[in-house]
Amino acid sequence: MSRRQGKSQSGYSQLLEGSNLVSARAVNLNCHHKHCYHIAKAIRGMNAEDAKDYLEDVVSKKKAIPYQRRSRKGRGGNTMAGHRKGKLGPGKFPHKASLEFIKLINSAMDNARQRFDDIDAEDMVITHVAAHRGQVATNMRPRARGRATPSNHYQVNLEIFLEYFDEDEVLEQEDEDF
Repeated sequence: MSRRQGKSQSGYSQLLEGSNLVSARAVNLNCHHKHCYHIAKAIRGMNAEDAKDYLEDVVSKKKAIPYQRRSRKGRGGNTMAGHRKGKLGPGKFPHKASLEFIKLINSAMDNARQRFDDIDAEDMVITHVAAHRGQVATNMRPRARGRATPSNHYQVNLEIFLEYFDEDEVLEQEDEDF
């Protein structure tokens, strides 16, 4: 498969350009892709420190990650999670994936501290976060009568982009919206 320059390609991160932008990646992690997808959707647009606190509450089961994507196409409301108390609706507490996202956010914040001296890493905003499927470790499991069935282990790749917005830029964007 050839890579076309300047065009987006599904399954790959795009080059996001900005003056105050840092990124971090984690490759071939052993956690569920669907859990990572829902976590990424929940923390997108959050402040880095707030997202880290939110995920720590998920690990301690104080807050839940909302699960909204349907797992059975065209068959009603199976979202692979039961409803939680309050207005959240369906949700879960993905412990292992939340810990991986906390490590990823910490890595991106460390990258920001090394790259920029005048910017506070806790004030950066998550502008892009994605969870893609990684490599598949294929194995065969022996069965009765000399047969074998595949036993595949799916891994996940995570990436996050943090960006710092000045107060002047935020005010200009709000003025343009009106």
